[in-house]
Amino acid sequence: MIATAIETNSLNAPLSSRFGKAKYYAFFDGISLTIKENPHQTGNKLIEWLQQEKVSTLVMKEHGRKPCALKAKHDISIHYPLTAKPTLQEIVRIYFQIQSSS
Repeated sequence: MIATAIETNSLNAPLSSRFGKAKYYAFFDGISLTIKENPHQTGNKLIEWLQQEKVSTLVMKEHGRKPCALKAKHDISIHYPLTAKPTLQEIVRIYFQIQSSS
């Protein structure tokens, strides 16, 4: 499962630069896309929530200590978009391109 922090509840939402305080998270399993409101807004409960959602990959604009801890303690990889202002739609499109070339 891929997850990313986003600014709004929309497919055209820009990725959020605020890992813990992002209003929404998008979850994509390769077939379906789900957007959920971030129930925790920060801290370890957010990390637990991402684990419960079975997230294996986070796509992030930038990160601080908490995401580094995710990578170190849990089997969650972190990827960074190549564009300056990525949207959720672009992340999903890139995922499909990678999958089709594999």
